Amino acid sequence: MSNSSLVTYTKISPNKTSPRKHTIDTISIHCAVGQFTAKQLLNLSHFTKYDPKLGASCNYAIGYDGSIGLGVEEKDRSWCTSNKANDHRAITIEVASGKTHPYKVSDKAYKALIKLLADICKRN
Repeated sequence: MSNSSLVTYTKISPNKTSPRKHTIDTISIHCAVGQFTAKQLLNLSHFTKYDPKLGASCNYAIGYDGSIGLGVEEKDRSWCTSNKANDHRAITIEVASGKTHPYKVSDKAYKALIKLLADICKRN
């Protein structure tokens, strides 16, 4: 199992389960609610500090500028969706967005998300 070659920044979170216990057959996308770069997203404290109760992570983060970061390798389960069964089968992606409804995603982030989705689907 490989990771995306589109990644421009890597910061592996300690909040993960290794290895995942299900074949990848799902992609879960979440708005990060803030105009962050991928690097800024992956350096948020709830991603970088190990916390078995409140810690979080994602496989990929996409910044408002189109940057793509790797937070948890695809071979491992991220702690993203508050659903353990889903996280074992899903590639999880946090995407920078506006802070208020309708949580707009920038054009650069949207284009990067589409490229990443195509890449994930091709490899899985």
